[in-house]
Amino acid sequence: MIHSFKFKNFCSFADESTISFEDSRKSISTKNNMFCDRPSGSRISKVTTVIGPNASGKTNALKALSFLSWFVRNSFVGLEGEKEMIPVDTFSFSDGQKGIAEFEIVFEHKTEIYRYMLHLCKTHVVKEELFGKDKKTNHFNYLFKRLWNPKSESSDIIQRINLRQEVIKEILRRNVSLIAASVAVKNEVLTEIASFWQGIISNVNRTGKVWDTASLGENGLFDAAEFYKKNPTLFEKVVQFLKDIDLGLDGVFIEEVEARHSKTGEIKKVFFPSGVHKVNKKEFRLPFAFESSGTKNMFVLLHFLLPAIEQGGVAVIDELEIDLHPHTLPCIIELFANPATNLKNTQLLFTSHSLEILSHLEKEQVVLVEKNEDCKSELYRLDEIKGVRRDDNIYSKYMAGAYGAVPNI
Repeated sequence: MIHSFKFKNFCSFADESTISFEDSRKSISTKNNMFCDRPSGSRISKVTTVIGPNASGKTNALKALSFLSWFVRNSFVGLEGEKEMIPVDTFSFSDGQKGIAEFEIVFEHKTEIYRYMLHLCKTHVVKEELFGKDKKTNHFNYLFKRLWNPKSESSDIIQRINLRQEVIKEILRRNVSLIAASVAVKNEVLTEIASFWQGIISNVNRTGKVWDTASLGENGLFDAAEFYKKNPTLFEKVVQFLKDIDLGLDGVFIEEVEARHSKTGEIKKVFFPSGVHKVNKKEFRLPFAFESSGTKNMFVLLHFLLPAIEQGGVAVIDELEIDLHPHTLPCIIELFANPATNLKNTQLLFTSHSLEILSHLEKEQVVLVEKNEDCKSELYRLDEIKGVRRDDNIYSKYMAGAYGAVPNI
């Protein structure tokens, strides 16, 4: 689980910004499943939404986490040569920060808590550090520290993870993560820690939202159907979920059929889903292409979300509500909040324009984003605003402009 995440000089965020998942309240009802108590004593939110006007920086906030996840996992294989530029985008109007983006994340993996720091520019890693938290002293002790040496034009490294220095010199490039490089040489400590990042799924990359369920079209349906066919346990959960939100659906049937590509004429086998409907004990199968857009998109979305929930991790989704009925969003929230369906406390971080969702979240779970006149994005958690009461109608007050971060129309 992620406890907190900081970033600075990244995309539209010039100043340090923090998304905290920690609940600072001293007491909370045990019936509130939106948060989970950790062995460390922290109480962590399982669901967090980021809201604000168009072009305020909501997607950029998600990009920061997605970029960090990619860099830690894939920079060693994704950036082939040492001269290849790191695909990091700093704040365009920044004067004094010299093109260095900064990231810091505190996360929990298999009962251990870590703090990871990364400073980098387009050509090299300036600083990379990983600390583990001592359960007895509650202090963070370093596992490795990496600092760029401008004289030698290489990194100076001190470490406690049994990385052989000759291996570091041979394979570690200036533009890749030490964790990613260590996985390549199968260092046990960092390979295990790196597995945390494998649990982060996202529909955001450098250019923004990569996909939403509507944009995937028929291929999204076929891919989801194939996934469910290979994972019958998850398929059963999907069918039940769809039946709960679509009163006209009695089930889903998946069959393998031959289909001809509309442009190339190539014939290939695909997994074809149909909705099962029953009236007066008569059964009728409707190809999913003719089902409602909400049902189709939920069918596709769940094949991304349910594996994350099953495996544990973090789902980072931009515009979660695309082509879904607003009443289905609370059902998705419940998937993550309910301990019976989210056994591994997977977290959901999402942006949304469906503001009715504010009525289903606590103020500690709402992050507001707005952009000032200097084109700088700023974010703040709703509970940081003085005077926000727990019994306030958050939706109504937000729409009235009481909290800021509303469209100026």
